[in-house]
Amino acid sequence: MPFRDFNRLLSVCLKMLFRKTTRKRFVFLVAAFMFMMAFNSYSYVMRFHKSEIQKQDLLNEKAFKVFFLRSRTMADCARFLSQHAEKIGSHGAKILRQALIYQNNLYIHFYPPFDHNNKDNREALDLLYDLFNIKGVSDNVFSENKPNDYEIRIRAEYFDHNGMLLSDDIVRGRHKAITRDLTDIAGMIREGLSGKRMEIFNLIKGTIVDNIKRVTLDPANEPNPYLSRVETIIPMNFLYIFDHVRDDTTTDIIDLAESVRYEEETSITSFKPYIEIPHKYEKTLLYEDTNIYPRYFPVYAPDMLKPRWNWMLYEDIEIGTDLLEYIDRLHFKGYYMFSYEKSQILKDKVQKINDDIRSNHIYFYLTDLSIGIIFPFMISLFAFIHLKTEISFLFMFKNRIREMLFIFWMLPVISMLVVKGGILTGYLAYLVSQDSVLSTYIILSLSLTFIVASIAFYPINRWCFNQFTGDRLNLYALHKGR
Repeated sequence: MPFRDFNRLLSVCLKMLFRKTTRKRFVFLVAAFMFMMAFNSYSYVMRFHKSEIQKQDLLNEKAFKVFFLRSRTMADCARFLSQHAEKIGSHGAKILRQALIYQNNLYIHFYPPFDHNNKDNREALDLLYDLFNIKGVSDNVFSENKPNDYEIRIRAEYFDHNGMLLSDDIVRGRHKAITRDLTDIAGMIREGLSGKRMEIFNLIKGTIVDNIKRVTLDPANEPNPYLSRVETIIPMNFLYIFDHVRDDTTTDIIDLAESVRYEEETSITSFKPYIEIPHKYEKTLLYEDTNIYPRYFPVYAPDMLKPRWNWMLYEDIEIGTDLLEYIDRLHFKGYYMFSYEKSQILKDKVQKINDDIRSNHIYFYLTDLSIGIIFPFMISLFAFIHLKTEISFLFMFKNRIREMLFIFWMLPVISMLVVKGGILTGYLAYLVSQDSVLSTYIILSLSLTFIVASIAFYPINRWCFNQFTGDRLNLYALHKGR
């Protein structure tokens, strides 16, 4: 059929629909169903937007990607590494060997500026830097003002994690406790030294312990509630200096005494190798062989939470239940978790968000498909009941029943497309205006219901006009309204 003839037939059908005797009823019918469809789609989009924000917030929460597990004794720590490290790795996690919690203080490795190795460990440490709000200061631990090529300056500072609102007396008490811990740790590391080298070790220990300063973090960054028990954060590099000084037997006494010096700019100048991880700990947990074994050591689980596709064309959250169940079993064996309630909160949050996403989509699919099928059915039934006289008269002169059926199928489908397309366009425009990176998978669900409703309506439309498509066709009777 030429496009011009189809265009004329379309205009005739529209004139029949909007004739004076049927205009009010037809407009009311169309407006009512379009309003219901628009309201249902709008409600779905708003709930989708809310659930998507909650989902992204949970997926981006760094606290749920790292868990601190406790070892009660040094033997427990060694036993854990030998028995459970491989099993944890099979669940997509790994033990982070460059950080530990000792006496509620976090000792963490800071990478020197010239170290570009261990990208995997750097990713995990960067997560801990962000988690404890020390990402900015981690880049400034080492001073850019280099004394020479074989020395480096490290700031004599530790970072207060949750002491912004504490009294001065408590802050001073914390500082004394830290210096006392550093003195005890240095004493444990020093075991076996004697004579002149022990005197130099004690001198260097005093250089670090006596001059270390407290630095407050940005008050705008509140401590993460899951890690609020951590009081201060101390660069592990100071412990490395103790270790290297103890084991350095190649340097003579005079040079060893000058290897670590305090500068006026509240920084300590050290030999470059001294602020790197000691060789004996490169492939094992730091200080697991001493009395300062990690009371809590971090387990890094980057894939604990990740998006998961559902067969109903939406994304929810997949949680690493195998790893959580394994950690729960470890918990009951004595390897307690630092902030144990975090795992329970994580399970509850994931279940709630997934339930909200699923219920929203099920409700939308059922309601939208119902409206999307009933609405065009009522339009076709209305057209047949009120316009069968005109259609039969028109059909007697032009045998275009297929084209007319297509027109009465196309009009409701275009109405649905306008409603859904308008709401979807407005939502996507809102995302662009807010610089949001939220998921646009909402297009799939809206498109699915539109396509299914359009296909389902096709045989329904033919059934409404079956008196024009049957084997026996009495146009005279239809024209007389019988």
